[in-house]
Amino acid sequence: MSREKKILLIIIVNIIIIVSEIIFGILSNSFALIADALHNAGDVLAVVVTYIALVLGSKTTTFKQTFGYVRAEMMAAFVNTLFLYVTMIYMIYEAINRFFNPETINPIYMIVVGLIAVVANGISAYILNNIGVSSCSHNHDHNHSHSHNHSQTNDEDANIKSAYLHMLSDALISVAVVIAGIFIYFFEVYFIDSILTVLFSIYILYHSYPLLKKSFLSLMDINIVEVSQEQLNKIIKKNENVIQYHDLHIHKPSTKYNFISFHLVVNDINLKLEEIEKITEEIEENLNKIGFNHVLIQVESEKNIQNHKNCII
Repeated sequence: MSREKKILLIIIVNIIIIVSEIIFGILSNSFALIADALHNAGDVLAVVVTYIALVLGSKTTTFKQTFGYVRAEMMAAFVNTLFLYVTMIYMIYEAINRFFNPETINPIYMIVVGLIAVVANGISAYILNNIGVSSCSHNHDHNHSHSHNHSQTNDEDANIKSAYLHMLSDALISVAVVIAGIFIYFFEVYFIDSILTVLFSIYILYHSYPLLKKSFLSLMDINIVEVSQEQLNKIIKKNENVIQYHDLHIHKPSTKYNFISFHLVVNDINLKLEEIEKITEEIEENLNKIGFNHVLIQVESEKNIQNHKNCII
């Protein structure tokens, strides 16, 4: 079964859970079930966004969209995780309100429906956590020295991971519902569901922050590639004919690609074109080794030497 079909199956199963939780939540007067249903509804929307991003991400490049939809992954990850944050904060707010205004609840529906939700969400999270993302092909033609290595990085697909976090949060909240139902059934401790909801929500917020930060920085084209300036200097300035490099740009548009581009100033007095190409090819090869799979180098003569500190390296 393809990953798209797996995600569609997850969407259908979770819609069934939402409808069930709303119906039985009303019948049992259980705020926890209704709140969990609302939380699940938001997460199904997040998985739908994930599905759309996967479909767009698999499309090939065109003359108009020369990068294709390479940013779809990070965009979906940011939207999903941000929505998850809003949902969890709302859950905490409602749980605190419920703590001070407890109501009588029928715990049997909570336990039964909660267990079904735990199993369904747990399986959904497991499937999403194990879905691999194939690399998409990008064909570019530049007049500059250009390398596009299709070897993938070891990072997880951020889009899939955001959907996985949503399903994981659903499973944990459903666990809280079941535990709360058990305590209510045996001890009539109605505030326990509020306490557990707050604890699990805080855990999800903490666990989701790295992905929220990573996807935001990626969309802002901020360098999040794990490489130091010293490493780049050793690679780019290795040849004695390289005078400097400037206008450096590094960004990570998705977990599968690390982009780097810069202007390379060389001592062109006695260098032939073949020798210059050999320099750039060696630089590209070494950059590929440290994870850059999209390299763009513009070679310039000494007349283009930059004297601005924020430009040169």
